[in-house]
Amino acid sequence: MPVAPLRIAAISLHTSPLEEPGGADAGGMNVVVLEQTRALAGLGHHVDLFTRRRDPDSPAMVDVSERIRLHHLDAGPAAPLAKSDMEQAISPFRDALHGILADGSYDLVHSHHWFSGVAALPVARELGLPHLQSFHSVAAPDGAGTLDAGEPAESAGRIPGEQFVATGSELVVAVSEAEARTISERYGVPGERLSVVRPGVDVDRFRPCADVDERRRRPTLLFTARLQPLKAPDLALEVLSHLDPALGARLVLAGGVSQDFQHYLEELTARARALGIEDRVEFVGSLGRDELAEEMRCAGALLLTSWSETFGLVALEAQASGTPVVAWRCAGGVQEAIGPEGLVLSSRDPDIWAEAVQSLLGDAEGYASAVRSAREFAATRTWEAAAETLAALYARTLATGPTGPTSPAEGGTA
Repeated sequence: MPVAPLRIAAISLHTSPLEEPGGADAGGMNVVVLEQTRALAGLGHHVDLFTRRRDPDSPAMVDVSERIRLHHLDAGPAAPLAKSDMEQAISPFRDALHGILADGSYDLVHSHHWFSGVAALPVARELGLPHLQSFHSVAAPDGAGTLDAGEPAESAGRIPGEQFVATGSELVVAVSEAEARTISERYGVPGERLSVVRPGVDVDRFRPCADVDERRRRPTLLFTARLQPLKAPDLALEVLSHLDPALGARLVLAGGVSQDFQHYLEELTARARALGIEDRVEFVGSLGRDELAEEMRCAGALLLTSWSETFGLVALEAQASGTPVVAWRCAGGVQEAIGPEGLVLSSRDPDIWAEAVQSLLGDAEGYASAVRSAREFAATRTWEAAAETLAALYARTLATGPTGPTSPAEGGTA
């Protein structure tokens, strides 16, 4: 059922939804927020995006497209901040946000990531606006010994901040069933206040190449994510080094380096040199969306090596490009992003990964089938469907109304 046009405040404090993913702290969340916003606008809703000013020359407001605006709010220095330093921006961002939302023109607030939620939830409570929260990544518990438990908390306020917004929001919107289970188990959010809206994919931008067999015979393997230990590009290097040299495979690593991991690129370069594969590895940095789509449609396979992913949007984009995915089974919601012929491995042994890649690429008929299956699966996931589901959740939340006032001090952070 169509939902009457809404005025939505979408909060993305630490990274602008317009920033290209793969660089610094921009990633799948940026894509999800922007594409959902575009699809919501296409349904007739008005969305105002709010982010922290990181450039003194950024205008206070940008008209992105019809029914979409982006606001840059002053919060901390007008310069890039590492996520580990971002808590200092929460309180001033909250004050600036209050000044805009207080005009009474918004129907609800939807925050993305815990920084945003801790800043926006008290404002929403004071103004009587329903607040929805999406995390996009959930911190590993204190004392977690391995990265498969999730992203380590970058600062002391993260876990109490996630607890605050998870339990204080009208609804938590997860990107996968796996993420919903994690939020429920770690923060005690009941099922009736948890919903799942899986991301979609632009199947026009991400589309297969014409010559499928050429990319199979002398393949380029693609890794695309921020270069940080959680994403495990080191495993992608190991896989390449274990492949039969006669295959002629090369590896492209697409992604920027977060400010908290400035030295990691040097470590990866040294590792490639030590493995004897330096001449077959290319670090291309952060790519624009069209550049990434071109890399994906030319790749023989995508290596999704992350220790943990709440969903794994790049897997869906690769499949839309007709590119088979090889991924790790334990990476959170990845299995929900991969179709029936994707290779989801239960081991992180590079020998096993290399064997899976060689088997995939060595079977022309099986590879062609995997390409067709990948594209067919991705075509069932659209941003329009995601936006319709999200709009229905907004309408349901508005019908219920906000739960009640919460003071800023309850957030346990700045």
